[in-house]
Amino acid sequence: MKNKYLPQQFEGKWIKKWEKDNTYATRSGKDKTYILDMFPYPSGGGLHVGHTRIYTASDVLARFYRLKGKSVLHPMGWDAFGLPAENAAIKAKKNPMDMVPTNIANFKRQMKLLGLSYDWDKEFSTTDPEYYKWTQWLFIQFFKAGLLYKKSTPVYYCSFCKTGLAEEEVLASGKHERCGNDITRKTIPQWIFRITLYADELLEDLDNLDWPDGIKKMQRNWIGKSEGMEISFKLENLKLKNIKVFTTRPDTIYAVTAIIIAPEHELVEEIEDENIRKYVEKSKKKLDLARTDLDKDKTGIFSGLYAENPVNKEKIPIWIADYVVGWYGYGAIMFVPGVDKRDLEFAKKYNLPIKKHENNNKKIDYKKLGKKNTQYKLRDWNFSRQRYWGEPIPMVFCKKCKDWLPIDEKDLPLKLPYLKSYGQGKHGQSPLAEVKEWVNTKCPNCNGDAVRETDTMPNWAGSCWYFLAFSFWNQEKTKLQILNNKSQINYKSQIQNSKSLEFRNSNLFGTWNLKFSASIKDWLPVDWYLGGAEHAVLHLLYARFWVKALHKLKLLDIKEPFDRLRNVGIVIAQDKRKMSKSFGNIINPDDIIKEYGADTLRITEMFMAPFSQEIIWSTQALQGAYRFLKRVWQIINDPNKIASDSKNEDSNVLIELEKTLEHIENSISKVKFNTGVSFLMEFLNSWEKGGKLTKENIKKFLIILSPYAPFITEELWTTVFKEKKSIHLSEWPKMGKKNVLIKEINIPVQINGKLKTVLIIPVEKLNKDYVINQAKKDSNVLKYTQKGTINIIYIEGKVINFVVKK
Repeated sequence: MKNKYLPQQFEGKWIKKWEKDNTYATRSGKDKTYILDMFPYPSGGGLHVGHTRIYTASDVLARFYRLKGKSVLHPMGWDAFGLPAENAAIKAKKNPMDMVPTNIANFKRQMKLLGLSYDWDKEFSTTDPEYYKWTQWLFIQFFKAGLLYKKSTPVYYCSFCKTGLAEEEVLASGKHERCGNDITRKTIPQWIFRITLYADELLEDLDNLDWPDGIKKMQRNWIGKSEGMEISFKLENLKLKNIKVFTTRPDTIYAVTAIIIAPEHELVEEIEDENIRKYVEKSKKKLDLARTDLDKDKTGIFSGLYAENPVNKEKIPIWIADYVVGWYGYGAIMFVPGVDKRDLEFAKKYNLPIKKHENNNKKIDYKKLGKKNTQYKLRDWNFSRQRYWGEPIPMVFCKKCKDWLPIDEKDLPLKLPYLKSYGQGKHGQSPLAEVKEWVNTKCPNCNGDAVRETDTMPNWAGSCWYFLAFSFWNQEKTKLQILNNKSQINYKSQIQNSKSLEFRNSNLFGTWNLKFSASIKDWLPVDWYLGGAEHAVLHLLYARFWVKALHKLKLLDIKEPFDRLRNVGIVIAQDKRKMSKSFGNIINPDDIIKEYGADTLRITEMFMAPFSQEIIWSTQALQGAYRFLKRVWQIINDPNKIASDSKNEDSNVLIELEKTLEHIENSISKVKFNTGVSFLMEFLNSWEKGGKLTKENIKKFLIILSPYAPFITEELWTTVFKEKKSIHLSEWPKMGKKNVLIKEINIPVQINGKLKTVLIIPVEKLNKDYVINQAKKDSNVLKYTQKGTINIIYIEGKVINFVVKK
């Protein structure tokens, strides 16, 4: 009997074999399943065990659905443009073009060590010219449709990274989410995406998505739709005759004691007072996030002006305050300290009058008071970055035409030039502005002198459509020629007509439809999308927007990119801090694989806690997973556990196998990977204590274990059972002996949602009181319930969960 489980001796062999045989190639079929990880950024540090948790989970799903007979698309690529790569390259005094390929090669090596079943023929990076050619092509189509425009606008600006940012990239603390440095405000020319045109669609279509409620709530709050009323307050002896306010509570009109306007409000321009001017300038420098934060101290100044309340003709003071922002609801609010907590705090600070709100609905004529109105917090998307490492924006400014024009599409891709020095642009411009031979060009319309756009696209650009590209991409990288779309179009009129989204010409659809459309229709939308909750607003919102815009342009049949989203909980280091190179607490999967094997790491990652739950890395759990696999190795190599025929088979062990098969199928399809592993472990216990199984039934056990542990199952499949075809190309076992009487049920026992033990309960004693009493007596439960139990949740025949004091 081969007693020793030595994964180092066979895992490398299977990596090469699977690659040689193209075992995980995408195979077309009617019953498709598209399983996708969120696009990873290939950092120089490589993978750590936090990354491997999500990639293992998606791999379990992909392997499971292949075994179930589905046509599975499970690709991998690299989101390699953007600030992180550029800042790392600057620090290393290298060009990102030299560093990124090395980082990608390391990530790919580690992923192969983990046995991840990606179709590597689908691989690409956002930095590949053959890929960003199409990102640029899509930019041009959006521009033609009036969805992109350029103007000077106040933006968040990172002085450290020397670039403008979208609001979503600024943390609540007022720091850049990438580099952690403070953000200021700066007015610079920017390309802007009209995402606000899709606010209602982005909001309404959330209801049909199988996404976590928390993520959908975050998107709803970010879009921030409010329905209310527009009310005008009369002004006297001023150029501006009225102040418009937006309110969701017009019923509080009698309790209004002031009007508060934003420092950006147009009325401020009529006020000639030095103290007010200084206050306004100071307020404008503050971040909107800080100004609107309910916990921040609010400041204001009296304008010296008054407005007239339309219902009672009272003269009420007009104040300027930093907690009102100019971009929302006309930049003015009704001040109702008797109702609004924020207003009340401001009233107390500045000794403003407070009126008690009373029900005056009978007195208010709402038809005369104002008109219904809808407002959104969502703003148009700043799409320019004053940096080097990004997709060049395919636009030129013609001095003769005096306008921005897209380059001729046959000249795509517009390649990023290789620069030795690219760290800091001058005067708020991209470093590309210094490359005169690249900047100076000819106008595609009149052939006169023109200059290229020197801003680059944000790192979100490539990830807004990569899930579409995977459906038609292949490693051969066939030259996908873009049709010549050089057509005489009045682009300026297109931009001005911002809602003209039906624009099309004879060539607009040709390239996309001829080359890609069939594959996109076959595979999209994504069935399973796995990633971190930190992308709730940024990537997910942007990707949804692009898909909706492409649908409107008749380039897609779908309106949503991701049917089903599941978020992974982060893995915390053993020192209870987030894993970081600066903390020195990174756990490298290479080290674990070298000592324990990849299957041990995979089992550990899946078993430690529910997939969406944050976990603290545990070496003890790693050792437990290794012991489990070692026992699997030993029992399958033990001839005394293999029955010659079904007559010599232990019926009780067979019953456990049938139950385990059902449990595994349910747990994987519901992303309950930890309970799946626990059922496998419980079955192994039963088999070790019981008798024999036939080879056919042992192979069933190997198949249901294989999504979690692909290496050991493939090795045993071929060495013990002499199978020629890979286990990963076999079929998921079907339920067999329905006529076997099930005598016992396994009941998982959880403490605060974490699995601690599994009870074996006779079916005749499945009543609630008996199960709870048995659980309370278990030693694995007692040590957690000593401080007191808050609640006990029992789902009959399924699970019991003790909610205990921490």
